[in-house]
Amino acid sequence: MAKQVLSNAVILEGKELEVTRGYMVIRDGVIEKISEGTPPKRGTDMKRGFILPPFVNAHTHVADSVAKEVYLGLTQSQVVGPGGAKFRALSSHPRSELLSSIRTTLRDMCRTGTLAHCDFREGGAEGVEVLRKASHKAIESIIMGRPSMIEELDTVLTKSDGVGLHSLNSFDDEGLELIAKRTRQAKKLFSFHVAELASAQGEIGRALELRLSFIVHATHADEGDFVSVQKNNIPVVFCPRANSLLGVGVPPIHLALATNARFCFGTDNATVCRPNMFEELSFAWACLRRANSAAGGEEARKLLRAATIEPLRIFNLPWGPIEEGGKATFTILARGNNLVNLTDIHAGLVNRAQADNIRAIYRDGKII
Repeated sequence: MAKQVLSNAVILEGKELEVTRGYMVIRDGVIEKISEGTPPKRGTDMKRGFILPPFVNAHTHVADSVAKEVYLGLTQSQVVGPGGAKFRALSSHPRSELLSSIRTTLRDMCRTGTLAHCDFREGGAEGVEVLRKASHKAIESIIMGRPSMIEELDTVLTKSDGVGLHSLNSFDDEGLELIAKRTRQAKKLFSFHVAELASAQGEIGRALELRLSFIVHATHADEGDFVSVQKNNIPVVFCPRANSLLGVGVPPIHLALATNARFCFGTDNATVCRPNMFEELSFAWACLRRANSAAGGEEARKLLRAATIEPLRIFNLPWGPIEEGGKATFTILARGNNLVNLTDIHAGLVNRAQADNIRAIYRDGKII
């Protein structure tokens, strides 16, 4: 593979997304050098564009895209609760339509800068197979299967990357403990929706007892809950837009920051939200600023890190931060229109960057 030099760029480098204004050298799909200033030999001029890690959408239900806006006029439980509108929609569409809808959604995800997602796939082993068949060659799909009964657990574990349940009420205590044990033995992921509703008191504690790989939602977790998840080193996946549109509240991102808890972002149900992480970040920023008007560039950096770097630790993805010796997998955003005259790089990207800023997406040194 030929040597490539990307010059005159703003590079968000390393695990902490430190800003480096300079150039990057790529050889054989690997980042050979990152440096301030100008390269010894001419490279491709990025015109002060931004190079940042690709997004990881840490919680999706992409099959739901077969019935967009089915949530209108309904409560959260009427949409995504057992037997809700989304499940009726999923069961009423043939496999071919599900495959087509999922593929379209994954293409959209790729076009908006996301190269990996973690999906809670309903429908048991067959549901997992549908998403595997619809997979996009450029996107890593981490598929959390959902057994409809305990007897299906081993089959689901064999075909999936883990188990993602609807809630603590999906099985009785004995069943949940068995699922947790079997999933750990298989060295796979285990998670479920936790504290999404105001009525879900005590769910964080029970989730920690089951030693989840990560917690989804925590919309109604309090500061003590976040202290607990931080002590147990369990990440939380926030879904601000879906929570808001389904009328269940807004996740307390400010509490996660205050307690130094690990967190990521997901777009959740595709019937509710387009899986666009630019939109998710912008909305999350607005939610944070509403809760804490003192939030500034450092908090924005942590939000951007939650959408790019933090999920790498959870899902063991085949790339890492942008650093020398790492794989050349990243997104380039053009500095134009809405990204001109930024006074803070991290806050500007979180609040203003859009998919139409994307100049190129690289994976292993190749533009995809």
